[in-house]
Amino acid sequence: MRSRHGELRPDTWTKDWVCAVCGKDVEKGSGRRKHCSTNCQQLDSTSRRRSDGSAPKLRLRRSATLKATELGNRPRSALCRLCGDEFSLLVKSGRRLQRVDTQWCPKCGRESPEAVRFRRYGITPEEYSAALDRGCEICGDRPDSLHVDHDHSCCPSRKSTTCGGCVRGMICGPCNRALGMMRDDPERLRRAILYLERAK
Repeated sequence: MRSRHGELRPDTWTKDWVCAVCGKDVEKGSGRRKHCSTNCQQLDSTSRRRSDGSAPKLRLRRSATLKATELGNRPRSALCRLCGDEFSLLVKSGRRLQRVDTQWCPKCGRESPEAVRFRRYGITPEEYSAALDRGCEICGDRPDSLHVDHDHSCCPSRKSTTCGGCVRGMICGPCNRALGMMRDDPERLRRAILYLERAK
């Protein structure tokens, strides 16, 4: 992990021992963590993918084609972490079901800009909209979009998520690039200001 990513990343394996499909307890020592059976693993919408990202055609066992209403105490809905709306966890497409640990409704989508911004920086759409109304916190311009500026010495830019405490503000693209060119160094910026004032 260190040779591939340059760091030891935290363990992301589930510790709940609860099936991600039907919600039943997973028997410890069974060699499984997030599926209680092969049927649930086949029903899982993300359990097996081809290299191009598409799902293979599975020959499901008869017990794996049960209706969602026959899957015991499986949750029927969940709340979207982004917009707060309730969405169904039942049929996703054909006989496949939404995972019970799904956190995003179809409207928000896991890869939408709002979801990525919330997952990485913890910024809600309301907070981002308010920042757009205020404009760039450095120059005051009001562009169509703003960049989330954070302290790179705390959380490197290559990380998929940040701690949230290192977010400094919302700035426009040119100001964000200018800070990057100056390597976030206040002393370098002071010398640049003196240089410009002397050149006048």
